[in-house]
Amino acid sequence: MTDRGAHTLDGVLGLRLAVWGLGAEGSAMVAIARARGIEPLLIDDDPARVSGVDGSGAGVRHPSEVRWSAVDVVVRAPGVSRYRPELAAAEAAGVTVTTGMALWLEDFAGSAVLAVTGTKGKSTTASLAADILRRDGLDVALIGNIGVPVLDTYDMPRPDAFVVEVSSYQAADVTTSPRAVVLTSLAPDHLDWHGGIESYYRDKLRLVEAGRPDGGPCALAVCAGNEEAVRRTGTHGGRTLYGPEGTVVLGSDGWVEVDGRRLVDAGRLRVPGRHNAWNLCGAVAGVLLLAGRVPAGDAVAGAVDGFAGLPSRCHELGERGGRTFVDDALASNPFASAASIETFSGRPLTVIVGGADRGVDPGPLVDALAAHRPPVTVVVLTPDTDRLAGALAGAGVAPGAVRTADDLAGAVEVAADLTPVGGVVLFSPGAPTPEGGGGYRARSRQFAEAAGLDPPG
Repeated sequence: MTDRGAHTLDGVLGLRLAVWGLGAEGSAMVAIARARGIEPLLIDDDPARVSGVDGSGAGVRHPSEVRWSAVDVVVRAPGVSRYRPELAAAEAAGVTVTTGMALWLEDFAGSAVLAVTGTKGKSTTASLAADILRRDGLDVALIGNIGVPVLDTYDMPRPDAFVVEVSSYQAADVTTSPRAVVLTSLAPDHLDWHGGIESYYRDKLRLVEAGRPDGGPCALAVCAGNEEAVRRTGTHGGRTLYGPEGTVVLGSDGWVEVDGRRLVDAGRLRVPGRHNAWNLCGAVAGVLLLAGRVPAGDAVAGAVDGFAGLPSRCHELGERGGRTFVDDALASNPFASAASIETFSGRPLTVIVGGADRGVDPGPLVDALAAHRPPVTVVVLTPDTDRLAGALAGAGVAPGAVRTADDLAGAVEVAADLTPVGGVVLFSPGAPTPEGGGGYRARSRQFAEAAGLDPPG
């Protein structure tokens, strides 16, 4: 932050304010400012698209039109890359760059806040943690990247605790850490936004490394099953591990244990995969760090029994023709897809993969596909066919086991034909949605429709 900037919402509202990016979070910031009689400068990359912000779109500036000497602070939306050259120019002119999440964490630093971050597993872990806390007797708000903008909470009654999901986009400008953090995983992702892998990891870990207002570390739970996360948090003073080892572990009998005390059978989870059992361990570890005590066994069991999974995250849509169709459209990187593929070990499996090439090494996805037994069948979507088909051939996947398709409907048709009765058709792209593809939610709907099943809720 610069000398002209501010860490808090009140401080920002006392300065010459600009809001860049007028989606949900940006619009929430604009609404707060206007409620206090302040008219911020509105910035968006597509001014005509955001006409709903002021009724017509008039007054919304393209970033190239902004005179930064007339601005003290810009609150950027998560989708606006921290590394845009316009933001570098703004900072060179003395402008503070911040986000709604950074302001909120400063203002709520004294509250019971459990933040969940990581490359994958955030939403599942945060959802389970919030429900465990509720069933253990607390009033809890589940907010952040999972759907409810943190800025919407300023005028709401304050609950006993917050569980907030934080993306790397939101963490990049954080200036204070919450009381407790769960780090589910670290793997290459969003490299185009962050400008490289080291920047991505640095931005993600700002949530942990910013520190508490008293100068001490936050309490941190890290999944021991993720080597990168363990390695990059090794010097953190408040760290505990969970998952395959640590304070909260998945025992050899499939039960979640806290220091040897059996808490719940992870086999009761209705979402498959070892990674989701570790997510449950992470939720319990986060609750333990935040509340300072082990949650009641019936609270954890109730949260497990009540959790049916989240749309687009290794979510079983149903069966058609004796084949199970699983939507994993949110698996936008190889690391996430590899975990989902492992889930179906021992079952006949056809995987639909492919998306935009964002410079992420497909190695983990290719290795998981090559290692699956029985041998996997792969349908590769355009425009990713050359990159992935070549990598699969190099890993020893038989050429006859790799097909291509121009769209999801065609891919589902091919996959259904190739998958034997009793097998699984898994849509897990391992790459972001190509430009103009409508995002992962649109692809989930397309997959469900092509399979003849109800779309995710």
